[in-house]
Amino acid sequence: MNHSKSIVVKISGKWINPDKPEIIGGYARVLKKLHEEGYRIAVVVGGGRVAREYITAGRKLGLSEAMLDLMGIAATRLNAMLFTVILDDLAYQGVPRSLDEFMEAWSTGKIVICGGFQPGQSTNAVSALIAEAIGAKLLVNATTVQGLYDKDPNKHPDAKLIKEASVEETYRILIGEQHYAAGGYELMDPLSLMIIKRGKITVKIVYGGNPENVYKAVKGENPGTTIKPE
Repeated sequence: MNHSKSIVVKISGKWINPDKPEIIGGYARVLKKLHEEGYRIAVVVGGGRVAREYITAGRKLGLSEAMLDLMGIAATRLNAMLFTVILDDLAYQGVPRSLDEFMEAWSTGKIVICGGFQPGQSTNAVSALIAEAIGAKLLVNATTVQGLYDKDPNKHPDAKLIKEASVEETYRILIGEQHYAAGGYELMDPLSLMIIKRGKITVKIVYGGNPENVYKAVKGENPGTTIKPE
């Protein structure tokens, strides 16, 4: 297997959901182009607004964090199913629910799209785990911001974009900014950072509102932030 042609794309649920048909179409075109260029592609999508709404309602009803996680995972899989159907024959027609199921789907040679796997594990961690399992050395994280900032840009207007960072630097910046209740995972959590470090995976964080940013990142550009594993 040519691992240099294997890539993982993590897309925020803000972009892959029923509210964003135009953006979903844009991602479909980008993945089709990469597929035609010989890339093997795995995609992990988040739960977005639907997940947060169910988690918020469940929390008000007193459900456990584990149950809230399960509802969030169900939302990620629904978004993954939508994207899978749009890609038609290019994609494996099913949404893997575990790493074992993912690897079986990956063996078909098609684009494989999934959501979450299990409670307590963010979709960022799932994307890192998949990258490690298939030997991919690039993970593109298409998120809701331009990249990694020195502090939360949603709270601090003077936040500065960081073009390159190590895993350790990323950990120092993010660890104080996040919480890890169900639905609370942001850019990257400790588990995903640990996996990309041990797997020696380069991560490129890009703004997901423009699907072309993913193509640029795969082709060697740095439209957001590059996190180097060492």
